[in-house]
Amino acid sequence: MTRRLLRPALTALLLTAPAFTLSAHPASAQAVITGNQSMTATVESVDPEARSVLLRDKKGSLLTITIPKGAKDLPHLDAGDRISMRFFQTMAADIAKPDSPLPESTVSSAKGYAKRHPHGTLISFQRQRVRVIAVDAAAHKVTFVDHSDITRTVTITQKALFPLLSTLKMGDEVDVTTMDAVSFSVLNRTVNGAVSVTEDQGTQPASH
Repeated sequence: MTRRLLRPALTALLLTAPAFTLSAHPASAQAVITGNQSMTATVESVDPEARSVLLRDKKGSLLTITIPKGAKDLPHLDAGDRISMRFFQTMAADIAKPDSPLPESTVSSAKGYAKRHPHGTLISFQRQRVRVIAVDAAAHKVTFVDHSDITRTVTITQKALFPLLSTLKMGDEVDVTTMDAVSFSVLNRTVNGAVSVTEDQGTQPASH
């Protein structure tokens, strides 16, 4: 299983998550939680070129974490390190205004210490614009074309969102934002003396 920050986390494609939310009022958005998980794992390997970390959880399952290029200040990890991690994801959507600029994706990172253990935090906002090509309110489905010109159909499963389907029509453009937040501590390392926190912010290319 692979978690790609700035891409759909928790093994779901960005726009096929059932919590896809569209606000009834143009230019407004409602965020919903689409992922929330904590775990303890051991680092199996680190691939600097691929910017990936292979983890093994307590049950023996393997998990690959891909770190975005904009994330620079994070604690160094080596094979054998034992880490505690927390994943949190939200999703929101806005009806795009005509001729508005494409949304910009961003990432920020920080490293410091938590209870004397090296600690890292990574927050990313993956934004892209999609175009609605069909709405089936009776079936609770929306069909759209994403930034890669791939046609997708989303089934909205949350009953509270059913009335919002009537606000969409063919040709509407929607800006979708997925926020991924990851924090982790390296449990097998402890520091003494003064500690500090370092932060870094980066910008990802806009999704078309």
